[in-house]
Amino acid sequence: MKTKILLAFAILVCAAITSSAQVNEGRYLLGGNSGFYKNQPSGESTSEVFNTNIQFGKVIKDNTVAGIFLSFGYSNGVQYKMNQFGAGVFYRKYKPLAKDLYFFGEGDALYNYSKTTQNDFQIGSSGTRNSFNGGSLSFIPGISYSICKRMQMELAMPNLVSLSYGVSKNETTNTGTSAVSSQKINNFSAGVTLNSNLLYSFGIGFKFLLGK
Repeated sequence: MKTKILLAFAILVCAAITSSAQVNEGRYLLGGNSGFYKNQPSGESTSEVFNTNIQFGKVIKDNTVAGIFLSFGYSNGVQYKMNQFGAGVFYRKYKPLAKDLYFFGEGDALYNYSKTTQNDFQIGSSGTRNSFNGGSLSFIPGISYSICKRMQMELAMPNLVSLSYGVSKNETTNTGTSAVSSQKINNFSAGVTLNSNLLYSFGIGFKFLLGK
């Protein structure tokens, strides 16, 4: 239902524009999203989740975009607190299929940092901190349609191919003895999304083309 509403709104906004959108050199690509969730069950404490990301690039030559993206998120609850930061670069190539319809492939390189703090109130004598530093490479294919001069609707499948490496560090503090135990773990993963649920991995989004 939300997808239909967004699509209808975009069509109404662009109904008066008759010229076709082009991914031409010198223009700019802008996209992103934000989300906030707050939950407070009756008689219980509040938990909050917020995340946002923005993608900005320049068309360095016709049908080729290079740029950056940034992300931030946090989550707060009774026993935990988490902050996450991310930054990266992307390179996107469009291949025209028909009038206003493109196939695209996008390569992403991302650095990510997160920190989580958790207290064990049931025991009342320990706390845990977890930090993560890592990077990832991924490839995203998709279809883009220019619904008006300055807006594209796209159907993309994130992380068709992905490669990631990171280091997580866990620290546990006993508040009674002040003793600290720590553990460091190296994480490496590689994956290809090819299974019977492939079609369910697609997501719908919008991008804005700025400039002349």
